Amino acid sequence: MVIGGLNISCPKCGWEPDESCRWVCDVCDTRWNTFETHGVCPNCGKVYKDTMCSKRRGGCGQMSLNSDWYEPIEIPAPKEKTNWFWQRKNEPPITETDKEWVEDSLLWLAELFTPEVFRSLVTVTPDKQYFDHDFTATEDDVDFILERLTSIMNIKPWEIQIMYFSTKPTEISEGISATPSEKLKGGWKSKQSELVDKGFGSKEIWIETGQMNNPIGLIATISVELAKYKLTSEYMVEDHVNLFADLTSLVFGFGIFRANSYFKFNQWQGNTHHGWQMQKSGGLPEPVIAYVMAWLAHYRDEDISWKHYLNRTVRKYFDKSYKYIERNKDKIKWSSHT
Repeated sequence: MVIGGLNISCPKCGWEPDESCRWVCDVCDTRWNTFETHGVCPNCGKVYKDTMCSKRRGGCGQMSLNSDWYEPIEIPAPKEKTNWFWQRKNEPPITETDKEWVEDSLLWLAELFTPEVFRSLVTVTPDKQYFDHDFTATEDDVDFILERLTSIMNIKPWEIQIMYFSTKPTEISEGISATPSEKLKGGWKSKQSELVDKGFGSKEIWIETGQMNNPIGLIATISVELAKYKLTSEYMVEDHVNLFADLTSLVFGFGIFRANSYFKFNQWQGNTHHGWQMQKSGGLPEPVIAYVMAWLAHYRDEDISWKHYLNRTVRKYFDKSYKYIERNKDKIKWSSHT
């Protein structure tokens, strides 16, 4: 089933509903296809954040976030002349120029952090192995994430202070108010976060309060800001620091979080209206993130069983990248001396 350029399928089993499928509102008993309104009852306006996969129609019968059912449709490239399987070109999902930049940059970071440290790092997974915490969308979650990430990235946590901002003053808890972004000195460059140098070695990471509802995105955001801190404070990197910080967050294992926060679907409800929106976060695009993760997995001889955590779009890019590298190791840069 396709709606508005989005393919609809169960994120757990892949079952795809069709136009005849119906769900029932438990408030007003209205029957309708929930994906036509993105989980909002067309009669009473109740918002359903979770949707059950139809076991009767061949699905798994499990509940998933309604927002996780939507995947953007990839526009196929123009068809080329058909080749037999032995003639098919095996190519990565990124351009040759991007491939060279990725490999050169990763090898530069390997020398910067030392090859021993670089090779010892592993992919961090969104489970209790790394994040054994009940997230409740509060400042405690942010403090927990900061503590875990600084430990993984070998950063002293007392050197970083978390601050909050919003587009308007917002009461959080215990009388803490978030500062409107336009009040910050020097203006604002990001809608999600910013690393602010307070001088004398003191740094602040400013977090947009809306991210507290999204632990995956919050971990992705903080990992990039900590990477920026590490590059500028420990290694005195100044040129293209934002780009290298994004790459560094992947080197330290936060690729799953960066990939799964790249595409975001939101639905909202007001007193009289409801709606939905899609947005893409900044930073490296999904195909590049996937290629970086595949290169690192090969370089570190890593078990890639964690790939099931990737969303379907990035997983396709990752599989293509991983297979390409596996079949073309002689074309891949593994050393800064080659």
